[in-house]
Parts: sequence; structure tokens; C-alpha cells
Amino acid sequence: MNIFIAGGSGAIGRQLVPMLVQAGHRVVAMTRSQEGAVLLDAMGALPVVGNVFDKEGLARMVEQAKPDIVIHQLTAFGAKDADPLAETIRVRTEGTRNLIAAAEKSTASRFITQSISFICTPVKSGLTDESTPLYLDAPLAIQPLAHAVAEMETRTVHCNGLEGIVLRYGWFYGPGTNYDPSDAIPLAIKKGRMPIVGGGDGIYSFVHVHDAAVATMKALTHGEPGIYNIVDDAPAKLSEWLPFVANLLDAPAPAHMDEALAREKLGDMLVYIFNEQSGASNLKAKKALSWAPAPSSWRAGFKSLYASVDAKPAPNK
Repeated sequence: MNIFIAGGSGAIGRQLVPMLVQAGHRVVAMTRSQEGAVLLDAMGALPVVGNVFDKEGLARMVEQAKPDIVIHQLTAFGAKDADPLAETIRVRTEGTRNLIAAAEKSTASRFITQSISFICTPVKSGLTDESTPLYLDAPLAIQPLAHAVAEMETRTVHCNGLEGIVLRYGWFYGPGTNYDPSDAIPLAIKKGRMPIVGGGDGIYSFVHVHDAAVATMKALTHGEPGIYNIVDDAPAKLSEWLPFVANLLDAPAPAHMDEALAREKLGDMLVYIFNEQSGASNLKAKKALSWAPAPSSWRAGFKSLYASVDAKPAPNK
């Protein structure tokens, strides 16, 4: 098949593009930089440098690719010259509108969008599933993200003439993510700067980036239009996984922070993540996409990820 992927040089793209190429697909991958183009070329894709906010230029790129499937893997969390969250919200609203418009005018028959599983309204017990409402009435700091995700997902599943598939990925870990041994989260843990907020009751549903890419491969040909949670089998509270990872990194035991103080110092968004979010069920994706995570648990995944780390705690500064 002919595949057009927007965001091919990101954490998922670096896993997904080689899989697509190895499977025999012709992959046209859009990136924002020449550095990204060099990386995509090395992975066997046909790189194009473009901007999802250039509606006319994007439409030309997609049309010229003659895609059977368009994949939306764009975020801006790595942005260094602007607010990453604000830029990602713009990508998920304006960017999604532009990319869907381009796909609708092209030869594509299916549109696959990257979303997130951890912006659903928290449930009192159990796990969220694909029918759980998004957290649209969240505290004000969280609402822009929830509303952006809602718009992106609604536009995807209601594409004109396209089968819209939304993949709600869990918290990524693995190479190229914030959990990469040399990246922000392990470094913060080793410096003792990632606390357990309140009871640490925020429940994380993790997914390894390789597993997320495999699920995306499955979604090329499996699944009815709709929404699918792509997460592992073992949701875990912050109070469970953070000490476990700190031990793997030979880091100090995580400190505890009162919720009220955390709300003042860290803000509502991080309090939600650390102490309020619910985990997500993957049952629908496992059945409909014929997909299963490997490893099934973050415990085995993190052990493997940090097995070769020189785990000397970084000095506090």
C-alpha cells in the first residue's frame, strides 16, 4: 500500500516507519526539518519537509503521495522554541483539520490518528474504556487539552469518505521517549525531583513505543472505524511504579508532597496526572485489532529499558 505519515520522525514514527517499509509498503513521511528528512531517508521512507499548518502545501503533498492510508502521528511535545503543550493543542485542532481535509481530497480510504488514553473523566473504580467521556469539565488548566483531543477524535471518526481510526495510546516508554534512560523523567527521578503527590493514586496505563507501533500496523487493515485504547495489561498507580523505577535506577526513594502544596507548586495538570487519572482497558483493541502488548507489563518493560543503565544517582542541584 501507499502510506502517507505525518510525523514520521517522532518516537512512534522511528519505530513505525521501518516496520512499514519492511512490510513492503511505499511510505511517504512528512517532517518539519531537514534533520528529520535525513533520518526518514535512512529508514527507507520517501521524506517530504512540510508544515501541517500550511493547508495548501499539505494538500499538494498528500495528493502527490497517492496514499491508500494517511497516518497522523504529529505532536509538538518536543518543541523547544514555544510552549510544547500549546503547540500540541494547535496540532490536534488546526493541524488535524488540515490533514483530514487533505486526506479527504486524496485517494486515501483510511485515516489513523494518534490520541491519548489518559484524558478521560476519572472513574471511581475500575478502568476507563473507549466509551468513557473525555474530561471536558476538568479544571481549567486541563480543559484545553481535553477539548483539543475531543475535536481531533470527533473529526477523525466522522471523516468524509474515510474510515477513521483513533488509537488512544497510553503513556509511552522506551527509546526516544521521556522515559529513555538519558531523558527527562529518569533524570528527574535520579535527582529526587519527581514526588509522590497525595496518595500517588494516579493510575498509569503504559505502552512501549514498539508495541504502539505494532498496534498501528494492525490498524492498517484491522478494526472498524472508531476508537481503540492501546495500553499494556497492567495499569499501575504512581505510588507503585515510581518507587519501582527509582530502585531500578538506584535513585533516592521518591519524596511525598501534600496535594494542596502540589496544586500550588506544580499545578492542576500534574496533580491530575500524579493523583487522579484512571487507567485504561485494552480489551477492545486486543480483540478487534488482533493485537497484544509485549511485554504485557511495565515491570518487565522498565527492567529491560534500564538494564544497562549506569545507575549512579545524579547529584542534587
